[in-house]
Amino acid sequence: MAPKDGFRFRHNLKLLTRRFKPSLHRWKDLLKDQFHELQFDLGPFRNTLKNYSKEKFQTDFKAGINVALLSIPQGMAYALIAGLPVQYGLYACAISSLLGPLFQSSRYVVLGPTNATSVLLFSTYLNIEKQVDKLSTLPFVLLFVGIILILVSLFRMAGLTQYVSRTVVVGYITGASLLIIGGQLHRVLGFDLHEAYTFFDIVVQTLQRINLTQWPSVVMGICSLGCWWWLKKRFPKIPAIAISLFLMSVLGYFFQYFHLKIEFLKPIPMAFWPVTLPTVNFHWFSTLASMSFALAFFAAVEGTGIARSLSNRTGEPLELNRDLFAQGIANIGCSFFSGMPVSGSLTRSALNWASKPATQLANFWSGILMSIALLFGGPLLGFIPIPALSALVISAGLSLINPKEIKIALTATRFDFAVFIVTFIGALLTPLDFAIGLGIGASILFFLKQAGEPFFVEYTFDTEQGDLREKIKGEKTIHPDISIIHIEGELFFGVSELFRTQINKILSLNPKIRVVILRMRNAHHLDATNAMAIEELHHWLTEQGKFLLISGVIRPVFRVLRNSGVLDRIGRKNVFPLIPLHPNLSTRQALIRAQELLGKKESEVKIFFESLPKK
Repeated sequence: MAPKDGFRFRHNLKLLTRRFKPSLHRWKDLLKDQFHELQFDLGPFRNTLKNYSKEKFQTDFKAGINVALLSIPQGMAYALIAGLPVQYGLYACAISSLLGPLFQSSRYVVLGPTNATSVLLFSTYLNIEKQVDKLSTLPFVLLFVGIILILVSLFRMAGLTQYVSRTVVVGYITGASLLIIGGQLHRVLGFDLHEAYTFFDIVVQTLQRINLTQWPSVVMGICSLGCWWWLKKRFPKIPAIAISLFLMSVLGYFFQYFHLKIEFLKPIPMAFWPVTLPTVNFHWFSTLASMSFALAFFAAVEGTGIARSLSNRTGEPLELNRDLFAQGIANIGCSFFSGMPVSGSLTRSALNWASKPATQLANFWSGILMSIALLFGGPLLGFIPIPALSALVISAGLSLINPKEIKIALTATRFDFAVFIVTFIGALLTPLDFAIGLGIGASILFFLKQAGEPFFVEYTFDTEQGDLREKIKGEKTIHPDISIIHIEGELFFGVSELFRTQINKILSLNPKIRVVILRMRNAHHLDATNAMAIEELHHWLTEQGKFLLISGVIRPVFRVLRNSGVLDRIGRKNVFPLIPLHPNLSTRQALIRAQELLGKKESEVKIFFESLPKK
């Protein structure tokens, strides 16, 4: 670069920086205000500590023990689902339990790995494992997910998660559960799979390798499931998963003694907890951005859904944005300390709620207990048989299939049926991040189709009773010169063509019509596209010597007509705003205006008369 060019570049950069400096300061101040307004500092946590007592500690510690005993086996299981070393799930459970309570508003929601996020991670990496290395890129993905969740919370958008169709979630969970079962079945059978990218790939390869089945692994899996089921039914209050794994470890020792082939987990060295600094590689964005956004999206939907459910049971106030902020911090923490994606866990949160903790510190004590177990009990993981753990993961996958919800999704409406099928089939044939997008896209399209069908009908008025009513098909028009067209529904851009078509159809049935009254008291969300359609209708009628009147215009619609200039072109005298106390009065005024335009006397047209309330 020449010296003059270098000077010019520095000069332009300085001017650009000076120009955008005020904007940058405004954004900085905005985010700062959002941060303090939503109390994302440690103020609530300090207040909890300030009022903490011995009784609260005892209550919280008991709840923490219960959650830790469930989190340890579940953390290993979810890491296995995600295709990660089991310690990643344990690290994630501990880190999220230590960081989450610092910012959470709910004392019941427990953060950690979940079925949904684990299988999503597994499915997506299956299709890109030749492009990127999972373990080296995972910290980057977690950092990205955490930043997305924090930004969503700072801009107070947690409430948007309620607009995700429940049918999409049911379809995704059902497909994911089958993927969990298929992904763990070969471990119970005692052999490995190679390059299986979807559920059907996994099923085909499993059937092709079925002759490699190792019966000791199958026996171990069946014993694990039977032990867990019996303990759960007979002693529902004890940690059935943890005890089952302990008993299977003892059984695995005898299997080894008799030289029966069983695969065990790899032990973790004592006091071993690696730090994983995320590498920010911008070349990974094109490959990993889709998965990161899908993980953040589903973590937000799952976490807020659990928080709402528990809040409804307890009646405690809920701050979803604070909870999402806590999820974001927990995911960032996991990116630095060898974790995996975390969200709100349904099973652990339900157990925590049943344990009745006094404060958010119950989760903190759970994290402390898990950290101690990890640092000093890591070598014990080498005694856990993989078929036993995989069998328990399969049981977790089966528990996700909810026949009642599936039946509702399939039978409620034809649109719900289609959305469920699209999402479910997508989850079986494609990566889960794409399946989620496919399901949401289908639900939006079907919604737009429903919203894009406003109600158009020609009205008439009963001269004897003084009532406006829908015109019966084939009924003779009382006044063939005047047509009252009632419009009801959403008038956004997607219905403009239908708007024109329906009105032209009504007008074509009676060529004698000279005045068209659009009755719009129940029409909402008029936009520029339909404002243009109304203006084109006015222009077309004017060319034929006919007139357009609009009655019952609500304020937002009137504002659009005024701001766009359409009101001036139609004529202020020809538009009649809605009078809320007398909703049909504007139509009466439009009929009076119609007789003036037709040059008729009032006695010649029996105008709809509205009985006003007596004083």
